[in-house]
Amino acid sequence: MVRTMLRVLAVVILAACGTSPLPAGAVCKQTGDCDSNLMCLDVAQFSGSACSVVGKACSVVCTTDTECAPLGSSFHCFAGCGSDKFCGATAP
Repeated sequence: MVRTMLRVLAVVILAACGTSPLPAGAVCKQTGDCDSNLMCLDVAQFSGSACSVVGKACSVVCTTDTECAPLGSSFHCFAGCGSDKFCGATAP
């Protein structure tokens, strides 16, 4: 799980090189930075049962991987530190 989250973070960081508005997976500071229909959400990393926010990315809240499909085939639904899950891209 930690490896997957680290891959998600790496993709988020690599996606930061772009112009506004930012696409899904891009690093953001606020929702206004993101394309329409995307929010600037916390990216979580788990170490055992401990969770920490390691950044923010343009994404959507989800409950299943199916809800992430419109963002691209590499996006999956991941747990956040709170009750919400978010769509994050995995490295190919």
